[in-house]
Amino acid sequence: MIEKIKFAILFAWNVLVPRFITEDVALRYVGDDFTAPWSEWDDWEIACSLADVLPGERFDGIATADAFQFLGYGITYRIGNFRPWSAS
Repeated sequence: MIEKIKFAILFAWNVLVPRFITEDVALRYVGDDFTAPWSEWDDWEIACSLADVLPGERFDGIATADAFQFLGYGITYRIGNFRPWSAS
């Protein structure tokens, strides 16, 4: 019974308390070779969090995403610190 109460309190804390979070995300390149030299917008998309990457999966890059989380939703407001995917 105490575990269920603890879970309910932690769940309510996670959903109802607004906060800013920063995490590393895996990026996938979705641009084409024709527009690559002059267009940087909409060439990359966030595939998933690095915590969700399974062993053996490969992506095109890594970035740091800053988001505002409230009511269980996260709104990404800044993506930066782009770097190539590392196999480690």
